[in-house]
Amino acid sequence: MKTIKTYSCSILAAIFLLALGLDGSAQSKKVEKTYRWNYQVDESVRFSFTNYDCDLIIHTWDKPEISYHMTVDATMRTEEEAARLDDFIDQLEFSRNAGSIQFDNRFWTSKKTLMGRSTITLKGGGNLRFSEFNMKGEMWVPENCVLDLQSKYSEINLEDIQGRLSLDLYNDKLFGAALGSPVKIAAKYSTLEFKEVKDIYADLYNTDLETGNAGDLVVVSKYSNVRTGNAGKIRIDAYNDKYTFANTGDIKFTDKYSDLNAGNTGQLELDCYNSTLNLVSAEDVELISKYGKYSMERARKLNISSGYNDNFKIGSLYALNITVSKYGEFKVSHLESSLLLKDGYSDKFFVTETGDFQGVKVDGKYVDLEMGLDKNLSYRFKANVKYPKFEINEEAMNVRIKVQEGSELQMEAIKGVESEGMPSFFVNGYEMAVTLRDNL
Repeated sequence: MKTIKTYSCSILAAIFLLALGLDGSAQSKKVEKTYRWNYQVDESVRFSFTNYDCDLIIHTWDKPEISYHMTVDATMRTEEEAARLDDFIDQLEFSRNAGSIQFDNRFWTSKKTLMGRSTITLKGGGNLRFSEFNMKGEMWVPENCVLDLQSKYSEINLEDIQGRLSLDLYNDKLFGAALGSPVKIAAKYSTLEFKEVKDIYADLYNTDLETGNAGDLVVVSKYSNVRTGNAGKIRIDAYNDKYTFANTGDIKFTDKYSDLNAGNTGQLELDCYNSTLNLVSAEDVELISKYGKYSMERARKLNISSGYNDNFKIGSLYALNITVSKYGEFKVSHLESSLLLKDGYSDKFFVTETGDFQGVKVDGKYVDLEMGLDKNLSYRFKANVKYPKFEINEEAMNVRIKVQEGSELQMEAIKGVESEGMPSFFVNGYEMAVTLRDNL
């Protein structure tokens, strides 16, 4: 019995010592270290930084110095490989002079896992085996530096920066404060949020961009969402995107399958295909469109060069001028001055009321026009239509010419008191339907 106890104790002791040995070996395979680089530079230094799979915090300060701290937490297969990795990183140097610095924290050419075996190939340093490999970074840069940041697979937090900023991002999340200078952005599969920016020049793909107030925006995008507070002038080339602004300056919007939402805007130049626009107000609007849906509370002039199967819902509009339209539907609550349709086909117009009205001139086929007019409005009515469908109060008119030959009607009449320059209705075409009703 005594012998058995002694043997059992020996086994336990051996297991305990083995465990200590394994733990010590595991610790020796670990690389847990923060590496530091500090360089004196000009305050307006151009700093190019390439970041890869490394969460990053970027601070700004008033020193003419760049400081970069990179923390590595890696578990290697052997002590020797851990020592080689530590020595390799410790001796990294970056291309630099007082006016320009280039950093690249991807110090390997490849990192891969095959059949459960992970290896990293250092730049000029051979292959190392690892089971875990994580990095994070923190840097301090002069607040007026020019920062060019390229990054992939990372989360980045950026403090206020006054110098110019250029971002080239792939599958990143970037959270920034206020930017005092224009920012240039190229981003794919990324999320960007800023407190405030000056001007934005962006090329976006499947990216979400959100900011507070902004300056001017020039954006090319696909499958992206952009949201800002108040903004300056805007120029957008979009494909299957969603844009939302508060108030803006002038907008040039070229798109397919996209949405634009804005508050008060300036002049609009729109070339749209299967688009949806919702605006509070606009000045003059120049439009080319197919399959569009447009909602505006008010605008000054809407000038349509070409429209096809579009739908408009407008609160208040000064003038509507259309060169060519097919299958359009126009609902206007208040049309102040005039309606001009040079070439319409199967269009429908519904105008609830008019203001200081100057007149209507429509030419087309299968066009329906319904208008509510001030009952005291005096106007001239002229028509040359084949197969007309008119609902007008001829009894209240002085009909001067009415010639109907078969299906064709020529008519000229005066309602109210005739005067020089009085409002006029000119209707010309084929199977035109006109309804004029007096509002009470």
